[in-house]
Amino acid sequence: MKLTAMVVLVLVLARCAPGEGGTGSEGHASPTIAEETTSDSPQEETTTLNEESDLKKPPHSTLSYGGKEVEGTLGSYCWSSGNSSGCADSVWPIIPSKHKTLTVPPDSEIVFRYGEPNPPKTVEARAYTLNKLKKTGMYRPDHPLKPHGSGVERTIPAELPPGEYVLEVFVKEQQGDASYYFRIMVK
Repeated sequence: MKLTAMVVLVLVLARCAPGEGGTGSEGHASPTIAEETTSDSPQEETTTLNEESDLKKPPHSTLSYGGKEVEGTLGSYCWSSGNSSGCADSVWPIIPSKHKTLTVPPDSEIVFRYGEPNPPKTVEARAYTLNKLKKTGMYRPDHPLKPHGSGVERTIPAELPPGEYVLEVFVKEQQGDASYYFRIMVK
């Protein structure tokens, strides 16, 4: 557990270096770091981030098909709001819980809704076969997908063979960038 906490701490500090959202010449505040000891074992330590009160996270976003909608799991991001900015890294792979699965037919079109009134500058999408992802933790997607449209809603063609996938949607906008993860079943 200590090694995991140290890896998370190193990743957070690396992403929040000057010019990357940390305290630097821009004068941006970065999240503070605190250690806490878990009650289960006095030898286990967890590193947590205490966010500044005025630092916003990226908005919640959703994926929908046929009247069903699921909320995305937020992954890594770098975000700014007002005079604050910060970055957070997530542990790979991110696999949303099974109860948040969106079921779609092959070659259907699913709708990604960005949770801000201002549309993102770019939206990228890629799908990872869930079984391969669980076995290998691979970083290369099996299926790059091309979102269509503009505004806060983008259509993503589910041009995927039947199976279970993790869909990653990467968004860039003026305030920063963020990754969202969705679990989809194509059948």
